[in-house]
Amino acid sequence: MNTQSEAFSDTSTSVEVRKIKAGPPLSWVVDSFRLIRRHWKTILLAYLIVTVASVLIQVGIASLGAQRPGFGLFVLVLVGVFVAIVLQAGMAAVFHGAAEKQPRIQDVFRGFRGRSVLSMILLLVAMILVALAFGLVTYLLVRLFGAGDAMSGLFSPRESYGYTMGALMGGSSLVLGFVLLGTAVVMALFCYAMPLIIIADEGVISAMSNSFRASFKNLFVLCIFGMNMAAIYFLVMIVPMIGGALSTSLIVFGVVMGLASWLFGLVINGAYYLSFRDVLLPASAQQAATAE
Repeated sequence: MNTQSEAFSDTSTSVEVRKIKAGPPLSWVVDSFRLIRRHWKTILLAYLIVTVASVLIQVGIASLGAQRPGFGLFVLVLVGVFVAIVLQAGMAAVFHGAAEKQPRIQDVFRGFRGRSVLSMILLLVAMILVALAFGLVTYLLVRLFGAGDAMSGLFSPRESYGYTMGALMGGSSLVLGFVLLGTAVVMALFCYAMPLIIIADEGVISAMSNSFRASFKNLFVLCIFGMNMAAIYFLVMIVPMIGGALSTSLIVFGVVMGLASWLFGLVINGAYYLSFRDVLLPASAQQAATAE
């Protein structure tokens, strides 16, 4: 048996950045549902572990936060967020095992092994630093082009109201353009970084680089995928929303909506993994996964 296709193997999976056609977005959802249906025992149990662990972490942080506010709480929040993120990222490894016909529940903990856990810690640090840098530059641009032009126009008797508003609009457009472009860059850097670390056993810099390349090569497809997910979520939630509302019970309504959201999240996890598989794993892996 090829160790490269093993779900919880120490052998890293090779990566091949590819540009794909615009057809897959909806097929990712359909194939995710089929993958869950074939291996529902393993996938549902793994996702239940992730959900329960995430809820317990939130409850624990909330209860301890009321007793021990301060720096200790900040550290606790970081640790809790890290554990929840790594568990959630482990779902990609679970789906990878299912796609390779070797489903394993323990793959959900794959991000906690030796090199992966260190890379995940460094990735979280990189996320924080990039977010801080992006926020700082945005703030400086707002101060420079938003408030600066406005204040110079307001306090200058020679500048007309129209000139001041024009300066404001020009600055706002520049800031908005930077925010949109910066958001796209940040999302591209980290979109597939976690599965690249957990599944392909890549380092942080390599994972961010390949994630960036794959995301921008397939920017149009991924945007269509995001819009499809928003539309599908709206359509899926209409039925349980109506059913829960007709029950006239807030408890029933909450349970129905929570269950629908939970199942939708599970399908989206699978669709996300399949998008990762299509744009970053070698073509041979695609053929192995579809040959059933």
